[in-house]
Amino acid sequence: MKKLLYILLLITPLLITGCHKMQFDDPNTFTLNEALAITPDYYFKVAASSLNSAMFWSNDAIYSTTGFGLLGDQTTTHNGSYRWIDFNVEPRIALNTADSYNGQSVMYAPYQFFYQANLDAVKVITGLNAGKPGVDSKGVSRTNEVYAIAHLVQGISQGFLGATYDRGIIVDQDLGVATPQAYPNSYKEMIENAVKHLDMAIGFANQATSITMAEFYPGVVADKAQFIRFANSLAARFLASIPRDKAEARALGSTFWNRVYTYAKAGLTDDFTTAPYAGSGYYYNYSTYYLSFLVSGAPYLPVDIKLAYFADTTGTYPDAYPTDNTVLGPVKTNDARFATYFQYYAAFGGYLDASLGRYMFSNYGRIRWGNGANAAMYSNRQVIMLKEEVDLLRAEALFWTGDLSGAAAELNAPTSERIAKGGLRQVPATEQAISYALHYEYAISIDIGGSNIGPFGYMRRHNLLQPGSPTQFPITQNQLRLTSVQPYTFGGIENAGKKGVWGETGTAGTDWGWKGTKVVF
Repeated sequence: MKKLLYILLLITPLLITGCHKMQFDDPNTFTLNEALAITPDYYFKVAASSLNSAMFWSNDAIYSTTGFGLLGDQTTTHNGSYRWIDFNVEPRIALNTADSYNGQSVMYAPYQFFYQANLDAVKVITGLNAGKPGVDSKGVSRTNEVYAIAHLVQGISQGFLGATYDRGIIVDQDLGVATPQAYPNSYKEMIENAVKHLDMAIGFANQATSITMAEFYPGVVADKAQFIRFANSLAARFLASIPRDKAEARALGSTFWNRVYTYAKAGLTDDFTTAPYAGSGYYYNYSTYYLSFLVSGAPYLPVDIKLAYFADTTGTYPDAYPTDNTVLGPVKTNDARFATYFQYYAAFGGYLDASLGRYMFSNYGRIRWGNGANAAMYSNRQVIMLKEEVDLLRAEALFWTGDLSGAAAELNAPTSERIAKGGLRQVPATEQAISYALHYEYAISIDIGGSNIGPFGYMRRHNLLQPGSPTQFPITQNQLRLTSVQPYTFGGIENAGKKGVWGETGTAGTDWGWKGTKVVF
């Protein structure tokens, strides 16, 4: 018998149930009840720990953020670390989930860390439901806050699991000792359940006298109102991440997309950033650091040529790098944001190798957040979620309901980033123009500030991924061997259009792609 081995190979001591012994740092052992007597704020601490994990791994940098960024032509590299090149190569190849494959961790990390955070949150909710105290270190009852945090963690964790993988297990209770089993829940069920938890987080937040998120995660400055706006924004993000192709997005219908709009309408009204970063223990956006730094004067993980091609206003910049010895110059653009978000580098650096395919080259890297944060723009604040993403979700929701005028109005609002900061022209109320403008904004404005999924999620539901790209990650073999499920995968040009177990598109079809979709207006 194995305790939740189908979820995680390693379970932390926080998950051991009440009658079992709990090992602390000292040589003594305690039951959970004995531990509570010594640490009465146990559930507050576990809620805080699970929140730290869920929020940190929402921006996992070297793992799915880079993997999805490469698959979505947002980032480029020939780097063999974590086999990133395999996610970038053209034509696309199938994902390799074998234990011996160095790139497996790109696909496995979200599974490992989000299930762990979810399990810790389950432990908190189970304890509170049993009447255990939800007090802080001063003995003050914070039960509604602790409930709200725990449900937020489950919403974040299950939301990312559903957005990332084709299947999973909804874990809303302590399953105790269980034998290995299959993965019964679809990506859609995972996300809908995540939204249920976000609704519950909002409900408990409304019951709480106040919420101080910084006491659960240092640096995350949010009161009750901001907590609720954040939860609504996450609900909109995750619901929009359900469809695996354009047909599925349309089939969800107006009622579904009106839900997305309603959540986004109640979402963030400003960028959600932290207090100035104060060192270890404070919230840190790992992705904005890792995908921004330089090696030998060139970007370690450059942005894909797609971004410069989109920003170009001359009509001369290519959508693939020249395969001869040409070195492209700086792009000419009317977007005032581009030069403050990205920088031109004449040198390619050591991680772009012509022998591996010059078509992957790029001369641009990220500078918006510098090495983790751009002090000039954010006073060394870390990005949690951008208002612009919520604005785009509203516009896109209207797009899918057929309200093209409403979608264009959202994009053309004086407060929209493309207008207020970019100084760009108005977007016409046509399907092609709005679809392209949304993709442009995800690529230029959201980029790595949009969590692990980022622009990839938008491209997936609009059939913009390159042919043969996987639309989702499979469960890796190190977990499948604990079940009766046989190894499977997605991706590979030879598998273009192949469906998954739920009938969803698991591999982008031959008629997919972003090239040729640019609209000049």
